[in-house]
Amino acid sequence: MKNRYFGSERLLLLYAKQFTTLVAAYRGSDLNMQSRLHLKMSHILELSGKAMTAAKRRCECRLEYDIRDFVVHRRPFERPIASHEAEAVRRYYATPSVYHLVASSGFELSGLADLLEGWAQDKRLDCRSMIELLGWSEGMRSLVDAVGLDYTALPWPQGPKPPLFKFLATKILRR
Repeated sequence: MKNRYFGSERLLLLYAKQFTTLVAAYRGSDLNMQSRLHLKMSHILELSGKAMTAAKRRCECRLEYDIRDFVVHRRPFERPIASHEAEAVRRYYATPSVYHLVASSGFELSGLADLLEGWAQDKRLDCRSMIELLGWSEGMRSLVDAVGLDYTALPWPQGPKPPLFKFLATKILRR
C-alpha cells in the first residue's frame, strides 16, 4: 500500500512517534531521568514546530495568490474556488500539529476529528471554514494513525488552562 503522507508530513509524524516514545519512558523513570526526558520532549516540540511552519509554507506556495491571502488571514473566499484549489487549502489545514500530543490522548484526538468533521457539514459555514475544519480533522486523524488510539498524554499541570482542543475534548467526550 502506498503511503498517503507526503515528505514534510512524514517528518511531523516521525516527531509525533518520537514524542510519544519519550512520554512513555517519562512515566516509568526517576526524577533525574524525567528532567532529561523533559528536555528531549521540548526539543522534539521545537523541531516539530519548525517542520510544521515549513510544511505550511510549502502548502501556501501551492495556493493561488488571491486564495493564499484569504487562507493566511482566515477570511471567507470572495470567489468560487475550483476543487483542486479546495484540496490545496485542505492540505494546508491538514498539517498535523505534534503540540496536540502534549495535552490530548489518541482517543481525544480521534473524537475531536469526528467532531470537527461533523461541524464541517453545517450548511451555515462559508467554504473556507468548512475546508479548514475538514483539514484540521484530517491532521488529527493522521496523528492518531501515527501514535495510536491508546496514546495517553502526561497529566496537565495545575494552574495553566488547557489548550482549546483539550478543553473541547474534555467537555464533549464526557457526554
